[in-house]
Parts: sequence; C-alpha cells; structure tokens
Amino acid sequence: MKKSILYIASLIVAAAGFTSCDDDKAMPPLPVPGADQDIPANTTTILELKEAFNDPDTYSYNKVIGEKPDGSHYVISGTITSSDQAGNIYKNIMIEDETAGLTIAVDQTKLYQDYKIGQTLTIDCTGLYIGGYGNCMQLGGEPQPGKDQPGRIAEEIFAEHAFVHGFPAVVEPQVVTVPEVDAARKDNTEFLAMQSRLVKFENMEFENPGEPLAIQGSNTSRYAFDENGNRIQLYNSGYSSIWANTLPSGKGNIVGILSYYNREWQVLLINLDGLQGFSGSTAPVEHIFEESFAAGQGEFTIENDNLPDGLQYVWSADSRYACMKASAYAGGSDHAASSYLISPEIDLTGYTDVKASFDQALNFYSDIEAAKTESTFVVREAGGQWEVMEIPTYPSSLSWSFLSTGQIDLSKYAGKKIQVAFHYTSDRKAGTWEVKNLKVNGFK
Repeated sequence: MKKSILYIASLIVAAAGFTSCDDDKAMPPLPVPGADQDIPANTTTILELKEAFNDPDTYSYNKVIGEKPDGSHYVISGTITSSDQAGNIYKNIMIEDETAGLTIAVDQTKLYQDYKIGQTLTIDCTGLYIGGYGNCMQLGGEPQPGKDQPGRIAEEIFAEHAFVHGFPAVVEPQVVTVPEVDAARKDNTEFLAMQSRLVKFENMEFENPGEPLAIQGSNTSRYAFDENGNRIQLYNSGYSSIWANTLPSGKGNIVGILSYYNREWQVLLINLDGLQGFSGSTAPVEHIFEESFAAGQGEFTIENDNLPDGLQYVWSADSRYACMKASAYAGGSDHAASSYLISPEIDLTGYTDVKASFDQALNFYSDIEAAKTESTFVVREAGGQWEVMEIPTYPSSLSWSFLSTGQIDLSKYAGKKIQVAFHYTSDRKAGTWEVKNLKVNGFK
C-alpha cells in the first residue's frame, strides 16, 4: 500500500518537474484506471449478495450465481483492502463496501500488481460461484473435485468478470473489539457483514512474544489478548516473507483482514505494518539451539543426584509422544529422586535478547503448584552454578496435554557460553514430567 502511494506521488512530482522545464507544454493528466470501462448502474451490495446465497447451517458449500429474477446480473463494487505481496494472503483479494467484506479466490499470483489497495473493484458475479469455506463466505470459481467450497477463479475468467478503477488510496480499518466480533457470530447478518473486513484491534498483547509469526513451511496460529483476557487468533503463513519476524512484546494495535474458519475468527496480517505501537521488536529471530527429543535425548546427558534403590532411571525417551520423560515411580511405589537432563554447551556470543521455550506436560504430582517446584528449567554458565529460571506459562491443571512455556528470559546470559537443563525432583509423590521442542533464540 505504501509503495503504491509513493509511486503515485513520484509520478505527480515528475509531472511537476516536466512542467518546470517547459512551461509552454502542459503535462497531460494521468489516465484514471478503468475510466474507459462502463460501470453497470444496477449494482448489488456485498451484503445483499451474501444474504441471497447464504447457507448458514452448512460448513462448506457452493452455489452458482445466476441472474436476478428480472434478468439482470449480480454486480458488486468494493474497495480493495488486501495485498498478497508479503505472501501472508495467498491467491485471495479482499474487498468491502459500506455493508460488508468479501473474499475472492483467484488463481493468480502477484495479485497486488494488478489489484492495489484502495482501488475500487467491480465484479459481475453472475456465472461465478459463491459459498462457504469453513463458514466464511467467499466468491470463487468451479469447485475442485471432491471439494464443497468454491474453487479459485481462473485468471482469464476473472479478467472477463472484473475490473479495477480509480487510483490506490489509504483505506482506514474499522476499529473493533474481541467481544464485538464474538457477538457478531450470534447474528447472521452481522456475521456476514464482519467477515473479510479490514479491522483494527487496539491495545492488544501477544501470548508468546518473541516467537516467530509462523513455523517455516507451516500455517501457524498465534494469539493476542486484550486487557480483559479476550483472545483473538492471528493466522500466519509459514511460506510468507514475514514468517520469521517475531511477535512483539508490549501492547499495541493489530490491523489485518478479519476472516473466519473452523468456528473461530482469524486475523490475517497484510504485512508487518499491521503490528502498530508495540514496544518489542519484530526483527527476525535467529535459532541458536534446538532439540525436539523426537529421536531420543540427542546430545543431552543425564546426571543423577539421587537415584535410590528400586529405581533404575529417572529420564527416558518416549518415542510414542516424541519427548523425554521423567518419573520416579516404579514397582508400584513413589521414590525420592533428583536428576538433570543437561544440554551441550550453547554459545550465545554476539546474541542479545535471548529467550528459551519448550513444550511440557505435567501429571501425577500432588498438584500443579508442586509440579512447578519439582520440575524446573535451570541454566548455568560453563563451570557455574545452576539457576532456576521463571517459566511464564504453566498448565492450569495436571494432564497429558502439552503446553508451551512461553518465552523464558535468558537475557542475563547473552554473550556467554551456557548449558540449560531440565531438573526433576520427587519426594513423597513422584510426578511425571514430559518435555519436547526446546528452542533457544536470540538476535544478532
């Protein structure tokens, strides 16, 4: 969007420059895109189109858009609010008018070159398909074999049905709150109107700041929450150009396209400009050290401070759940034990803002508070003493469900050579601790 506006501005400046060189020759006005197109007078609002073909009780479906009862076509016009330049939105164009937003599936890449934010897009919808994809309505083409939702419109067919007119312009998002969009789900008209709009959520905070927007090569859900704990999902593409950029810390505004899938609202970032006013950096994070434990303990070593009689080991690899597991329960009895699962040396030279995270499951402890003291994440400098680190996020109850710890702050060890370890202890009640997907990240 900014590049488009700057491009127009540069043309205006250039025009002024030519005029100053030769005052006798007037610079012809810039041609307005679409000025030579006949815009049909009988248009339909986006909300009217959606309501005419909506099937609110069907998860995914498609319908062919025919003519109106009077023989006229369904023609809509809306302002383009999306761009696929960063790749977080793929083969989709989002438009909106004063009544609603709409997603259009087009089988074309680099749509941003032909369909720019702020331009008006007019579409003759008759002959195309419309339907739901995960309860979110979209305009598209003939469905793919075995699929219920509309497919993507072939590039040449879309060119026959649609054209842009007017210059790119700044589009202001609609300011919304999480409770407002949640409430819209309960009213079908509001639900249809809210889908695919450009929105802004103000004063939000991310659950896992410092994590990349997405996992490379995988679409990834991240969550932000407001001051009352109401959550909204960000759905980010691991194939985009911004996947490695990090979720910032602090509070700020989130601007993006409001979509819906699988009974949950999603915000689709257009680019990094959609993260506004946060205090933390969105710079790409570097992976310093990783160990998934999917293939066993890797280069980690095990040191037992206390391995009592009747207990052969504390730590073991669990191939079924691709994790390392610690327990001091054996032979029908709880044992008192202490054991470390210790990493190789990790070199943090040149790194700042270092964070660690891992997934953990906790069960069979006396309670969750006991689990916090008997299953700790510790760090030491080479040759130093272990220090217990604060884990930001714990499960609310004991279970076998894995939960990310969030970002564990290791900044005090930046620039040093360290080891990290998982320290398991037990006394009268031996819990079971499962860990996997350890990551140490930082910035250079």
